[in-house]
Amino acid sequence: MSKNSSKINHDIRKMLIISIVASIAFVVGIPMIVLGAMNSTVLMIFGIVFVVFGFYGTPMLWISYAGLRSLKRVVDAVMEENLTTNAEIAMQLQTSERNIKAQITKAINKKYITGFIYNGEVLTPNEKQQPKKKIIENRCKNCGGTLEELDAEWRCPYCGSRFSKE
Repeated sequence: MSKNSSKINHDIRKMLIISIVASIAFVVGIPMIVLGAMNSTVLMIFGIVFVVFGFYGTPMLWISYAGLRSLKRVVDAVMEENLTTNAEIAMQLQTSERNIKAQITKAINKKYITGFIYNGEVLTPNEKQQPKKKIIENRCKNCGGTLEELDAEWRCPYCGSRFSKE
């Protein structure tokens, strides 16, 4: 699972929990109003708040949850299935290219899709964002040979490559 996938999964889980809480608040709020009217003003006020939050919030929260699930499918198509054009993704997900364009733009803005440049039609890897190869354990990144230490740099005796010590 990629970092981007875990970010959207975290947001989906969070939205699911909030949606469930809003749904429960609506159901619990009704008896709280009745019991509060008979016994406690504070309980009645909390019941009213729960009902209002549940009544107005629940539909919006569940719609947001569904939107995130749909967005996750687009993110997976790009990051896991390596689909890079609106047409490919639209065909895979059985939806319109216009919808895919909007979802890709939203996913990029929320940083669910990273490492790509998007021109409105095609995602291309951002070469500037790709990690640079590092010298690991004094090995040449070109041929894998053991590097020799010189004054201000490393030198490969096999291919002649030179590397900064930084």
